[in-house]
Order: sequence, then C-alpha cells, then structure tokens
Amino acid sequence: MRRTRVVATIGPASWSEENLQALLNAGADVFRLNYSHGEPEDKTELYERIRNLESKSNIKTCILADLPGPKLRLGNFKGVRLLNNGDEIRLICGLKSHDGPEFPVEYGGLSAELKNGDSVLLADGIIRLTVKNSSGEPNSFVDCIVEDGGPLTSRKGINVPGTMVDLPAIGPKDKAALAHALEAGADWIAVSYVRTAEDIRPAREAIKAAGKHTPIIAKIEHPAALLNLHSILEAADAVMVARGDLGVEIPLEQVPLAQQNIIDAALMRGMVVIVATQMLESMTYNPRPTRAEVSDVSTAIRHGGTAVMLSGETASGDHPIAAVETMVKIAIATEQGLESSGGKPGALSKFRSTRAVAHAGVELANASSARHILVATEHGNAPRLVAGYRPDLEVIAVTNRVRAARRMRLLPGVASVIVDEDKRGSVTMQRAIHKLADQGIIKKGERIVSISGSPLAISGATSTIRLYRLEQDGSISGTE
Repeated sequence: MRRTRVVATIGPASWSEENLQALLNAGADVFRLNYSHGEPEDKTELYERIRNLESKSNIKTCILADLPGPKLRLGNFKGVRLLNNGDEIRLICGLKSHDGPEFPVEYGGLSAELKNGDSVLLADGIIRLTVKNSSGEPNSFVDCIVEDGGPLTSRKGINVPGTMVDLPAIGPKDKAALAHALEAGADWIAVSYVRTAEDIRPAREAIKAAGKHTPIIAKIEHPAALLNLHSILEAADAVMVARGDLGVEIPLEQVPLAQQNIIDAALMRGMVVIVATQMLESMTYNPRPTRAEVSDVSTAIRHGGTAVMLSGETASGDHPIAAVETMVKIAIATEQGLESSGGKPGALSKFRSTRAVAHAGVELANASSARHILVATEHGNAPRLVAGYRPDLEVIAVTNRVRAARRMRLLPGVASVIVDEDKRGSVTMQRAIHKLADQGIIKKGERIVSISGSPLAISGATSTIRLYRLEQDGSISGTE
C-alpha cells in the first residue's frame, strides 16, 4: 500500500467531471482548491462534482481549501507586457485594475512600506526590480528599475524580501473564502503565508464558531515562519512546505535545509507534512518530467514528507493525468527502498496519552505479526499518531462519520471504514472487522490489532488495545 499521499490542485485543466474521475483513478488522494483565483462561490459546483465521484467510485474524496492569505499581487491589466533590463516602471498601489502604462498593485500600503533600494520580485522571482523612488504614502506610487526582466501578466505574485508587510493572515478575502469552504464541506483548511502562531487563531476561531473540527494546515513560505516554526506547529494540525514563495523570500540555496528542518519538526509531532511547488513543473507542458524533478520528489519522500503536491501541473497544465500517474510511480518506487517502522512521533506531539496507546498498538502489531491495525477515531488524531510510527502494515481508521473518513485521505498509509458505533467498544471494532472481511480487505487467518476508546470505541478517549484473529469459519477470536 502506498503511504505517500498525492495532492492535486484543481483548475481549468482538470475540473471537468471526466478529468476529476481520471485524477482519482490515477491515484490523486486529495483535491486542492486554490481560493487565490476566482470568487469563492465559483467553487460551489466544483465541490459537488468532486463529491459526486464517491457514488461512482465507492471512494471517499478529500478536499483541501487553500486560503489566499496576505499574498501581494498585481492587479488586472491588459495583455502580456515584456519588461527589459534597465526599464523604469511605476507601480500604482491600491488599484485592482488599471488601463494605463503603470502596473496596478491591489495592496495600497505597499507604497508606504517600501523604501529606496528595496528589492521587489514578481512572478515567483523571475522578474526583479529595485525601488528607485517610493512616495512613502499609502495608495500612491513606487518607481522601480528592472534588474531582471521577462514577460508579465495580470495577477502575478509580488514578493518583497526583507520587508514585513502589514497585512493580516486572515483578511476579508480569506474570511469570505473560509466561510465558503466550511459551508461547502472542505476537509482541510490551508492558511497561507503564516508568520506567527497568532496567524492561525482567526481561522481556528471561525472553524469553532461554525461548529466544526476542520484541521488547519500552516503554509510555511516566509522567513518569519522559520523563526517561529515550533510555535506555529503547536498551533496547527499539519504543515505545508510552500517552496514557491519561500524560495523567493530566502536565498534559493537555503531552501533544501529549510525544507528538511520543517519536515523534521513536523514528524517529531506526528504531523502531516506536504511538500509543494514545482515538483514536476516541466510536466505543465511536457509529457515526461526531468530527471532532476524525479529526484526532487523522491528526496522529499525519503526525507520524511508524508504528501507531495502538484500545482500548475494539474490545474492548468497540458498533462494533468500523466502528472499524477508519474507522482504515484515515484512515490511507490521510493517507498520500496525505505525502511518501515523507523519513524515515531516524539515528545513534542500533542495528545500524549493517545500517542502512548498508539505506540503500544504498533509494537503489539509487530510482535504478533498482525496484518492490520484498526484505529477508532472521531476526528482523526489517533490514526494520525499511529501512522507517525510508519508501521509496515495497513492502518485503517474506524469511524461513524463521513467527514472523518474523507479527512483520512491525507494521512500517510491510512484507509478508512465507516460503521455504526455500539455502546460496547469491542462490538464496534468487530463490526468493522466483519465489514472489511466482506470487502476482502481482511483475510481469514489474519491477526488484527484494534485501538479504540472504552466503553465507546469511536467517541471515547483512546485507551484500549485488543488483538483479534479472523478464523477460517469467519468468527473472530480474542473477543474476551
């Protein structure tokens, strides 16, 4: 069973029902919806299309809603403009669109925050400007000299390394996107451009106010986040190494070490860690990746990344299905060369009593040569911690909630089964075993480790471990 999860960003190249089904069949585990593009309500139909796949494939779908965050962007202007080295250009801040020769910038405060000599990077750092003259006032102008030119179109990102932009992590656009995502039923929420643990709080409060337990992914893409990494991870439920903006905000040569530090800190907490951006970038236009890209994906997995993400490759590329198929092949080949059961959530992980039970369950599975670990869960914490030990056998989350089963799709090596919860925990877990046996997942003669709450298996606190065996006559031994 493949442990590494594949996240596919959905866009014009992949949002048809046919292509969504093809992505799922190719091995996409999670569908990412990027709220930086379009209006939130435009994605309502896309949620419905993705959920409709469940009835056709008998597979639960998982949707990751990625909030815009305090990302600086150019406004709208016509056509493609070519900037040459030495050109002098003017940015007009506080405009969503502009028809003149100047370039609009949505954020009005940028003209007050930039100073002469500051660097401004456009389009993921491809174009580099130096500030020649800044008005020092909000909603005004910034004159720049083009140091490294290139073609430029509307809505490209802006990075200002070394300048702390005074934008909230959850602004008005994020609030609207978050409200829509929660109402539409997103399974994970990614908060962009997190700089401190405090940046997580508004999203957490909004989720709580909506009466939900949707987990939060902190996207690490700013130098301040590297300084505050441990406190951010304490506030979040998962983390994404967003190498696009991170590689613009810090020197390129520092990105690999930053990536490893983020992965290590996440694994110490038993957290999901997604490695993202330009993993198979050449497949946006070509049917095959470069050798360097294949090595990049493999390295991310070998270093501990639990998920790898495709962005433009599947959102707007020419070969979205092939990109997913390639990512899956790389993951499978890489995992074959990895040692299992080598990792473990460290003392920094939350839910320490659950972690202790999870560890004991994995040890029992190893000692008894069990083939499956069944973990009862209401929100996903127990199977996440079990998966953190990287057991060399199948982990199956047992839940009575569709939302929890969908959420499991992002956890490494975790499948799910939905059953009704009995007042006795052992009955609930045996019910799951029988259902999995009927599906051919658990075979006669196999041993199963059960981790659950007591007396209620799913909604009770994780505290109980049992060893079962499915006998040849279909009965379950070890029930006493």
